[in-house]
Amino acid sequence: MARQREDKARRNQQATRHPLLIYYNMGKRYRAPGMLLMVMGLLLFLPSFISELESNIAEPAALARLGAVVLLVGLAFWLFSTLAIRRSYVQCNPDLFVIRTPFYRVLVSYRRIRQYQPVQVGQVFSRKELKGMGKPLIRPLLGMTAVEMQMKSWPAPKQRLRRFLGNYMLAPQGEAWLFIVPDYSVLIRQLDAAIQQKLHEEKGGAVGYEDPIERLKYYQG
Repeated sequence: MARQREDKARRNQQATRHPLLIYYNMGKRYRAPGMLLMVMGLLLFLPSFISELESNIAEPAALARLGAVVLLVGLAFWLFSTLAIRRSYVQCNPDLFVIRTPFYRVLVSYRRIRQYQPVQVGQVFSRKELKGMGKPLIRPLLGMTAVEMQMKSWPAPKQRLRRFLGNYMLAPQGEAWLFIVPDYSVLIRQLDAAIQQKLHEEKGGAVGYEDPIERLKYYQG
C-alpha cells in the first residue's frame, strides 16, 4: 500500500501544469500599474528625508502617509499580478482534474467529464461582443485553440463558479469549461491518459484503494 501511495504521489508531481492564459494576461495588465504605484509611493516619502524637497503644499508627514497608502495599493496590484501569472493553471492529477486560480481552486472528478474537444476561441467569443475587461483579456487569444470540457455535472453550483472564476472560464453556451492554455493538444493527451488510468484502477488495476482523506495531500498548494 505504501508503494502504491508513492507511485501515485510521483505521478502527481510529474503532471504538467498548463497555465491559464486569461489569468496570465490579467497578471500582465496589473503588473505595470503596481510597479508604478510602488515607485510613486516611495517618492512621496522623500520629503521626510530630504529637506530640499519639502514644499508648502503639504507637510512631509502627510505626504509620507499618502505614500504609504499608494505603496500598499501598488504592492497589492503587484502581488495579484504575480499570483495570476504563476498560480493559475489546470492539471491532470491521478485522481482529480485540478483548476487553480489565484484565490480559488476547483477539484473535478473525471467521472463528471462527458467529453472534451478543441475549439477555436474566436468561435466561442465574438470580437464584437467583448466589453470591458474582456477586450484586453480575450482579444489577444481569439486566434488560439482552447479545450472545451463538457460536463455531466458540476463540482459546485455553476453560478458560484462563474462568480469566482469569471465569464471566460466557462463556455457561454452549454455545460462546459473552456481552458485556454499554451498547448491544447498536450492537455487533451494528458486528459486521455488520466481518464484511461482512472478507469483501469477502478476496474481492479495495480493501484489499490486509498483513503480519500489520505489522497487530499496530493492536492495541497
